Amino acid sequence: MVALSTQVQQPKARPMTKEDKEHWRSKVKRLIDNQRSDLMAVFESDIQKMKDKKWKSFFKSLNLDNLFKKYQTSAKEYWKFKDEKDKVERELKNQMSKDFDKLKDKVNRFSTIRKWEKSFDKQFDEDERDYTDKIISYLSKRCYDECEKQFNQSAKGKSINDLEQTEELLIDALHISNSDPAILGLIKYHLQKAGITNLGILDVDLSKFKMIAK
Repeated sequence: MVALSTQVQQPKARPMTKEDKEHWRSKVKRLIDNQRSDLMAVFESDIQKMKDKKWKSFFKSLNLDNLFKKYQTSAKEYWKFKDEKDKVERELKNQMSKDFDKLKDKVNRFSTIRKWEKSFDKQFDEDERDYTDKIISYLSKRCYDECEKQFNQSAKGKSINDLEQTEELLIDALHISNSDPAILGLIKYHLQKAGITNLGILDVDLSKFKMIAK
């Protein structure tokens, strides 16, 4: 007869899935990290006590005293120089700002006296290397403006002035035909009172003008 086996066969283990491997990997790492942290906290006090006892002999064995002294001397000299340099820099910067403001104020006083259309409106900026070119450029334009005004008052420039006055006169003429003479007279009176002599069409005899218009 054939003997029957009483041994129960174990089920064949299935391969671990990717998720299973990741689960156990993370769990093992977390448990070990926690245990390591706990042990380090316990050992830290012992290590610090050892370091305190050994520190003087450890440092002396490195023979760094002379290099430390040289470094401390050079660092002290550098920062002394830098502090003095920064002080000089601040003083020079403040003086530059004051001199710029004085120059700008003088230029703008001329702008008011000579009735220039634009003032020099640049503000001081410590990063600006030099404002000289900008100020010279501004003054050059104002000089051109004055020369243009002077030329327009000369015999050569009279033709331009006559042309502009003719244009202004004709434009006024388009608006004056239905205007109240009393109002025009009042406008003319107050303009003359204010010292304004160039009155354009208001200087024309309006009665003759209306006769021509008819």
